[in-house]
Amino acid sequence: MFAMLVEITERAMAHIGSTEVLVVGGVGCNVRLQEMMGQMAIERNGKVFATDMRYCIDNGIMIAQAGALAFARGFTTPVHDSWITQRFRTDQVHVEWRT
Repeated sequence: MFAMLVEITERAMAHIGSTEVLVVGGVGCNVRLQEMMGQMAIERNGKVFATDMRYCIDNGIMIAQAGALAFARGFTTPVHDSWITQRFRTDQVHVEWRT
């Protein structure tokens, strides 16, 4: 399973031209996954970052990081224009602040 996660992450990095990986969420607590991501990042001349165990329980840190990046580039969403869904497909969303 970890090999698949590392492979998908490597493909995503190549697709967007990134050299950094942030390992978060519940699975991010796993030291073996962190090691495997680290090895892959080294092979791509990149870096892997793992959050403190306090923040590996929830995907909230990923949402916060995305929000911080968008805000730093001048993008905001008024509360009355925002919405939530559990079936959100991140691969079908245009991330405007990246372009």
